[in-house]
Amino acid sequence: MRPFSFVCRPGIVLCILLSLCAAAQQPSQMPWPADQSRATVQAALNFTALQPGQQAVIAVVLDIAPGYHAQSHTPLDPNLIAFEVKLEPNDHIQVYSPLYPPGQVHEYPALGKVSVYDGRTITYIPIQVKSDAPAGKLTLSGKATYQICDDQACYPPEDAPFAIQTEIVPPGQPLHANQPELFAGFDPTTFVRSVPQQPQEPTGRLFGLELRSDAYLLAFAAALVVGVIFNVMPCVLPIVPLKAMGFYQAAQQNRARSLALGAVFSLGIVATFGVLAIFVVVLRIFAWGELFGNPYFAGFIVMLLLVMAMGTFGLFSILLPTKVYMIEASHETFLGNFLFGILTAVLSTPCTFGMFLVLLVWAANQPPVIGTALVMTVGLGMALPYLILAAFPQLARRIPRSGPWAEIVKQMMAFLLLASAVYFGRRFLPEPLRQQGFWWVLFAVIAAAGLFLIIRTIQLMPRALPIAISFAIATLLVAPALAVTLRLTNVPVNWVKYTPDALQQAMDSRQPVLIKFTADWCGNCQAIEATVYTDNRTVEALRRYRVIALKADLTNRGAPGWQLLRSLHPVGAIPFTAIYLPGQAQPHKLAGIYTTDELLSVLEQWNQGSASADDPSSVSSTPRTADASPAPAETAPAR
Repeated sequence: MRPFSFVCRPGIVLCILLSLCAAAQQPSQMPWPADQSRATVQAALNFTALQPGQQAVIAVVLDIAPGYHAQSHTPLDPNLIAFEVKLEPNDHIQVYSPLYPPGQVHEYPALGKVSVYDGRTITYIPIQVKSDAPAGKLTLSGKATYQICDDQACYPPEDAPFAIQTEIVPPGQPLHANQPELFAGFDPTTFVRSVPQQPQEPTGRLFGLELRSDAYLLAFAAALVVGVIFNVMPCVLPIVPLKAMGFYQAAQQNRARSLALGAVFSLGIVATFGVLAIFVVVLRIFAWGELFGNPYFAGFIVMLLLVMAMGTFGLFSILLPTKVYMIEASHETFLGNFLFGILTAVLSTPCTFGMFLVLLVWAANQPPVIGTALVMTVGLGMALPYLILAAFPQLARRIPRSGPWAEIVKQMMAFLLLASAVYFGRRFLPEPLRQQGFWWVLFAVIAAAGLFLIIRTIQLMPRALPIAISFAIATLLVAPALAVTLRLTNVPVNWVKYTPDALQQAMDSRQPVLIKFTADWCGNCQAIEATVYTDNRTVEALRRYRVIALKADLTNRGAPGWQLLRSLHPVGAIPFTAIYLPGQAQPHKLAGIYTTDELLSVLEQWNQGSASADDPSSVSSTPRTADASPAPAETAPAR
């Protein structure tokens, strides 16, 4: 009989792949399509055909229905969505910067002063056919991005694709004008002044630097750093000590084998990030971390963690045929390390943070190969510490190889796995335990770990010093957990369950509206809940500014909040919070982990900006909590 360690037949790889595929096949809301009842987009070329070296122009026509308007290309508020036209790159065409018409400045009671387009608006895109372009059919494709508003509110930004079918003909053939009325406002001297299309605006900031679309060095360097940081995120912590123990075992053999096992483990991480990049960044089938919204995938991970926990506890031993032990997923086999790499990468997905979300947005705006490579670089950064440990096994050899403490440490690692299984299995618990009671269930596991540590120390090392150390460690483990549990079960903010109707009714109240996107499987979301929204300063500010607080629970993939999240965030990742403020058409966005100061800064800047129009004393002297506003939906159970 040999001690049980996590055993895996080849079919487990198929299970993982089927789980990924099943998650991908679940219904998923894509970015908002254009609503033709409010606006339509069409495009035309000023000639019926093109010739090599010829200059031409494309007219992109935006027709807006009466009673609506779109933000112009130069909105007065930088937070508004500017109207933009983009033509896809073409090997045979040189594309110049679009020529946008000036916006008309109007003032609306609910929106304030804005620069808009209404009625018919024509944007011109100058192009020139390259001199070596071959004759043949040609398709010119692009899209217009705009945001439609009425005099009360704004709708989610929309993308309207367009395509022009034409052909390149040999020089000398006659060309005919096409729809000349659309091009009456185009100045032919534009070609003298035009320059090729400029790179996109920055998608965010990293290390204090703007991350522009062509900032490849900054993006890939940051991706490597972000990957390393992933190893200290709470979702991954249960795996780190297990792998440290695994490399400790490998270190007892030789450096070459240790390095090979580390490389295979790293390959599992990088390959998984590559697959996720294709689904999230390229195909956009689901959002980052959304796999855990699929009950089958989440159930598979929970069962996997439970089996690993029981095996690490040493609760049972099994005897298998010799050939099966050749493919055992232990720390000593290549298959085992590859599968542990996959598991480590998958467990990291719910734990995202600001810099990583900025990189995801940047990757989503790049060609598929570059976007995928960037996300895989994050995986490489995550694998880097393990590669170093595998390359220098003497670091692991410094750990004593035997003794009662080794058995205790191993079993404490089992409690980590058990706690992770409980955390990711929250959705499968009975309804009373899914709400406030869940945190006490998780605390019970941690308290049991502390008690187990003391009892096992007394059994294996019945001496004063080891017992005193075990009491100290147990106290350091249980006391902070109790403090966090008390904070999480004390919910001073009266959250209202998000639905589209709830949001609309909240917006109609003309009060600030905060939407917090969260999920049971999102560890960083719970961290924000325990820090920002239990902070007395946050609670007081929400009351002072009469903020209606909505909670969009994305635990399930069918949750109504997914569609809104994708309209606000390019890759739909959480944690994410949107704050709609009266007089501002676009919400302020807080992506990743944020602090109380960042949230308060948004509210205070808005309050200062509106002080000239509103009596500030009415804000501070008449505090109003979310439940004082018209309740747009059933109040969600406190979490």
